[in-house]
Amino acid sequence: MWGFAFMFWLVPLLLISLVFRRRRWYGRRGAQSWADGTDLRREIETQRGTIERLETTVSQLEERLDFTERLLAGRHEAGATS
Repeated sequence: MWGFAFMFWLVPLLLISLVFRRRRWYGRRGAQSWADGTDLRREIETQRGTIERLETTVSQLEERLDFTERLLAGRHEAGATS
């Protein structure tokens, strides 16, 4: 019985808290700061830089993985012929 009542009130309370959090978030950032687009452009450039760094890291990891696979395959073949 208490479980149903808890679940019944949980959804509305979560929705209300989400609304208040969103208002607080936009209140801090301010709708005016996005109006000229400078903050938005800066945020996009920051995210692009992060994405480029992550892509570089992933490509380096792919190269290391390929090298390790070739190294292990060579050892496996050398062990099989002995």
